[in-house]
Amino acid sequence: MKKKNKVKLIVSLSVIASLSLGIFGFIYFSYLHHYYGKDVTYNWKESNQFELESLPVVKKEKNQEFKILNLADIQLGDIENFFNMNRAKKEIDYLVNLTKPDLITLTGDQTWFNENRYSLLNIVSWMESYKIPWAPIFGNHDFGNPGHIAVATPTYICDKYENTKYSLFKRGPTNIDSLGNYVIRILEDEKTYSLLYMVDSGVNEKINDQQISYFNWISKGVKQAEGSLPESFAFMHKPLPEYIDAYYSYQKHESGSEAQGEIYHYYYLGGSEQNGFFDFAKSINIKNIVAGHQHGNCFSIKYEDTWLTSSLKTGEFGGTIDNEKVYLNGATLFKLSNHQVQIENIFVQKGQF
Repeated sequence: MKKKNKVKLIVSLSVIASLSLGIFGFIYFSYLHHYYGKDVTYNWKESNQFELESLPVVKKEKNQEFKILNLADIQLGDIENFFNMNRAKKEIDYLVNLTKPDLITLTGDQTWFNENRYSLLNIVSWMESYKIPWAPIFGNHDFGNPGHIAVATPTYICDKYENTKYSLFKRGPTNIDSLGNYVIRILEDEKTYSLLYMVDSGVNEKINDQQISYFNWISKGVKQAEGSLPESFAFMHKPLPEYIDAYYSYQKHESGSEAQGEIYHYYYLGGSEQNGFFDFAKSINIKNIVAGHQHGNCFSIKYEDTWLTSSLKTGEFGGTIDNEKVYLNGATLFKLSNHQVQIENIFVQKGQF
């Protein structure tokens, strides 16, 4: 065979092999390379009987401070962060050991890219290792980027969050177009000290009416069982539109507006679409709303007698703003004592880990 023909054959075989590998890779990563959980069905309706004991519980010692450490937007990816994932763990270890929280909340985007199974399993393992109750919700990237195509499917993630010793996560109703909606009771002396409404605002563009109805059903049930509703929290991924009003109200020094801690605003303030959740939250005595999503914003501002917190981003990836002039990284700590809430940002410096 002539040398020129050999070269042509080798090129042709290389092209065929590349195309075959590409087609196989597309089919594998698009359709075969996924991990599925149990197909659990919980069809909720307002006529269901409410049981107070069905809500997950974390206990608060009487007359003792109760601390909630919120980790926002850790955003790990199996391939992208494989070699530097340990930095995120060291940072979280530091934050947990420093603050010694009674509860760890995670406000979404624990993972980032479509290859997310290894990252997910690592985060679950880390949280369990602290032997502290922890409560995650979903962000807009937890199911993939864009959504719902990650290798760890929503049901798989729910299984991993639920089948642990210390996680308080519940997938909640499966018929309200949203997963991961649940409510936690902070219990003091066998009575509810506070409720934590864990709201999925990450995957869809707004908190839907069915979610609001579900949380309203729970609040009515708690009030009927205990006679009143305590001052409570709502944790979500995307902030409400009222965050915009709160920020500018504070900047204008309007009456009733105040802040705790530092005020950073380097990113668009909007998040989920308006659907009345803020007014609903006020009606059920939610006094603190906590969101992540916006890595360049960090503040806690009181607006219409409700604290709106844009939580500090956790994990080094994506926390640099404006050509590294501002580095917002760490976690946000909530200290509950005597029915008062003190909010504190725990900053981590660039290169610290």
